[in-house]
Amino acid sequence: MLSRVAENLFWLGRYLERAENIARMARVEHEVSLESGQEIWHSLVSTTASNQLFWDTLADSPDLTHSEFLIYSMQNPASLRATLVRARELARGLREHISREVWEEINALYLYLALRKEYIASDIQQFCTETQRRTQTILGLYDNTVLRDEGREWFRCGMYLERADMTSRIIDAKYHILLPRGDSVGGPFDRFQWMAVLRSASAREAYWRMGNSEVDGIIVAQLLVFSQEFPRSLAFCVQALQRHFHQATGQTPKRRRAGAERGITLLHLDIGARDMDQLIDEGLHEFIDDFQQRLIDIDRSITDDIFRAEPSHGQLQRTAASDRG
Repeated sequence: MLSRVAENLFWLGRYLERAENIARMARVEHEVSLESGQEIWHSLVSTTASNQLFWDTLADSPDLTHSEFLIYSMQNPASLRATLVRARELARGLREHISREVWEEINALYLYLALRKEYIASDIQQFCTETQRRTQTILGLYDNTVLRDEGREWFRCGMYLERADMTSRIIDAKYHILLPRGDSVGGPFDRFQWMAVLRSASAREAYWRMGNSEVDGIIVAQLLVFSQEFPRSLAFCVQALQRHFHQATGQTPKRRRAGAERGITLLHLDIGARDMDQLIDEGLHEFIDDFQQRLIDIDRSITDDIFRAEPSHGQLQRTAASDRG
């Protein structure tokens, strides 16, 4: 498979997963704001690592709200709208590598977005719910209508890398930004926030099915970090990333896949070697910071060493000989 095609499929997986995450988190954020009477949209902007860009953009657009910036603004490359636009652009160039059903659903979502000429705050819940449903449909269609070949494995690599990153940001936003102080820890508002975290990660049902009767921040964090059964936990995502990367790079020269393979393997081993008590002692925020940096390093290794690697001297000689023949 051409490196350019593999890279585009990788990023299509990332963008679709990102869109589903943003739509879900924004819907939960809107519901939480209505239930609690408190606006905490700033934490969601921070979750997408766009806080500084928001304040820079605010200088030119003083009426811009956090919710509009996160959902609709094209000035924010991580907004829901901008993410879906880029996903559609990639899908259009990948028509030969994705099924007709996947392309039609992505295009239908794009047209649904295009019909909304302006941002309407009262429309947030309906818009995000519909976007979440449609992106989940696309991900399901991709898994059931596309050949299980190298391209599909790169798509899944992008999807799981993005999911791991977004779950880690959901945890960190609560722990580092919304963390209550003093007597509030373990109190009603603290439990309410942790419930919002579960909802943001689509983990509420899984949490109850584990036999938990009350919301406990430590147990929530343990589920989202270490669970081998919950498909959005950090441990599950890294293990899935390792599996799909191995299948995607079966024909890739060892020297080109070594950097990313080493990074994924070590990250998987490090998560498996820790437990919640150790994580609390060492610092959850510090662990998440390190985890996110390692994901960035893995993404960089995949891009530089595989997708955009220069051909070796031997490959150039063989190509030249083939052309002369």
